[in-house]
Order: sequence, then structure tokens, then C-alpha cells
Amino acid sequence: MGFSALRKMIPANRLTLGVELPLDTDWSPEGLKQAKKEGRPFGVPNMERHAEFARLVDRLGFKSMWIRDVPFFDPHRFGDAAQLFDPFAYLGYLAAITHDVILATGAIVLPLRHPYHVAKAAATVDQLSGGRFVMGIATGDRPVEFPIFGVDADQKGAILREHVELIKEAWNKDHMLFDNQLDLLPKPVQPEIPIVMAGRGTQTLEWIVQHLDGWFNYPRGVASTELQIEEWEKVHEKLGITERKPYISAYHLDLHEHPYHPAKPFKFGATIGRNELIRHLKRLEEIGVNHIALHFRHSQRPIPEVLHELAEYVLPEFNHTGND
Repeated sequence: MGFSALRKMIPANRLTLGVELPLDTDWSPEGLKQAKKEGRPFGVPNMERHAEFARLVDRLGFKSMWIRDVPFFDPHRFGDAAQLFDPFAYLGYLAAITHDVILATGAIVLPLRHPYHVAKAAATVDQLSGGRFVMGIATGDRPVEFPIFGVDADQKGAILREHVELIKEAWNKDHMLFDNQLDLLPKPVQPEIPIVMAGRGTQTLEWIVQHLDGWFNYPRGVASTELQIEEWEKVHEKLGITERKPYISAYHLDLHEHPYHPAKPFKFGATIGRNELIRHLKRLEEIGVNHIALHFRHSQRPIPEVLHELAEYVLPEFNHTGND
């Protein structure tokens, strides 16, 4: 990984913590009431304080901010509009208002976008952020979107592989494209922007390990996550790759005000006190998870309050430096 943004995000091959945007509480009971009062459909976040919260995440020392790529809001089947804003336009804005936090996508739906547009947008974000960009990619999981974009969903895996190859070629600083007749600018600040697969993307783990820089997997229980990591490590061994690439996941967090509140699980996360959260995260670190993006839409407490508590008590237990 060299001195890439991925190395800065995970400097010591141990667990570090970031956040997943939007920083809203719209899935909590109070948030649902507020959304109804404002006339916002379920899954559409309140973005009024997004810039304030993004600056706070950066200032408090979280390692990353992850945003998603949701072209169309589908209220009937998915009910989740992510952070509303186009990911690349929003990343350019976030690059201007933050200084240290790594900016990441989780993930760009690569088959629905032209690879050269993606290459140019990604390199632009990398330039504007000073080399702080990690690009998560995926094939997409919303069937309604593929015919809208004129893409054959049955071919999305092959399209993703082709697009990755074209994007990397476009980032190459050593030669131009199309028989050295044209070039795509700007080039990234990093030697190459790290690319992380979100989910499996209809690919084999062998292909992911050989061609990409990490794996962002869906939240699971500790035992299921450990099995995933064991499979990930076996593929590295099979391919003769000695430095295992990062394993990244997320956690939907409703941080209880009582530090010792036991975990009350819900899908992808739990209502949990900070000390029990630390214990859970330590267990994930022990089995080989390298980075967790914390998701707050279920939170029953205000976002700034939760971020400050995490920064004071939880981040010091993680977010290691390369010298640890």
C-alpha cells in the first residue's frame, strides 16, 4: 500500500475507527417522528448540519468518512437515500472543509458509471483532498437501476472487472491513452488510488485479492466475521501474498448513555454502552478486522454528543499509529 490513503487510515494493521455518512438520527424513534413532522420520507436524512458534523469528525480524530452511491431513491423497496448528494460532488466539498480524515466511498456502483468519468472524478477528489481518497466499488444491489442506465444486470460482474482495468490505466502517470494520443487529467496525488471491494461484487476472492486493495464486508456477528477473515487469509496464502490486505466492516451504533449497558442487538448493530462497545471492538480487532465505519442513523442521542463521547473514551483504545 505504500503511503496511500489506505495506509493512513489503517497505519498499524490494527483496528481503527471511522464513520459512515449521513450523520443523522433519522432511523431512531425520535428521528422518525421528526421526519414525519417535516414531511421527509423514511430513509431521507436531515442534512442541515452535515458540514458542521463533518468538520467535527475530522477535528475529533476519526480516521475516515464513508459515503454511498445511491442514484435513485426507491422508497418502496429500499427506503434509503444515503446522504442524498452525488458522491463525487460531495467528496469535493468535504475535501475543502476537512484536513486529515480519509474520504472514502462505500461504494461507487461501478457498472452504472462510465469508467473514464469515474477515473477523472476520483483523481479530482484525490487532488483536492491532498491524497486522502479511498474508492470503494460495488456492482450494485438495486435491480431497478440497471435498465434505467441501459446496463445488463447479468453482465455487471464482467463490467466491473473491465472498468477497474480502464480506470487504473487512466490513472497511469507513465503513458497516455489511445496510442499515446490522449490523456485523462488530473492524475491522482497517490501513486494509485486504493480500490476496495464492497461485498463480493459477483467476483471471486482470488480476483479481489489480486486486483484490489481491500475488502469492505457487511456487518456480521463475531463468529461469522471470523469465518470471512479466515477465508480472506487463505486466499492470500494460496496466492503467495504475505501482507494480508485490509478487512473493513461497519457497525450500526446506538450508543447508550450508560457506559456498561449490555448490547441489545438489532440488524447490523446494537444499542450498547461505550465500555461494552470497546469490548466488542477489541474482539473484532483480535480476529483481524482492520477498520470499522460507525453508522449512527439508529442513534437515540444527538450526533455531536455521541461523537464527543466516542472521541474521549473509545478512539484512544484504537486508531493506532504506525509506531504502536
